[in-house]
Amino acid sequence: MIQLLLNGGLFMLPLLLLALVMVVLAARVWSGVLSQKVGKDAVIRTNFMVLQIGIFSFFLGLFSQVLGLMQAFKVIQEVGAVAPQMLAGGLYMSLIAPGFGLAILLFALGSWSACKWKLHAYAQI
Repeated sequence: MIQLLLNGGLFMLPLLLLALVMVVLAARVWSGVLSQKVGKDAVIRTNFMVLQIGIFSFFLGLFSQVLGLMQAFKVIQEVGAVAPQMLAGGLYMSLIAPGFGLAILLFALGSWSACKWKLHAYAQI
């Protein structure tokens, strides 16, 4: 796991920090939903922030991949022929950050959807 974070590139630390912030905010949302002591508007705003952090994380991961691929293609252009194993290894490394960003997005989307459903169910009572 630590090796993936180190191999993921420059944007892995910001993605990890965004994931931690998102988990903390999701915990606050769920504590507010389950306790029903926090105002509904505050819970909805914080829940929306969880979703926005997830979306931003995914696009940050994609941006990281684009920058990495641009650098790799520049090196391939300068060097010329590259072994298929080296190219496959580079493509694997370029997919680490977007994969981590996608995992963050999926967690955020799941939390956001479940919380929204729970708030809607409370409104029906």
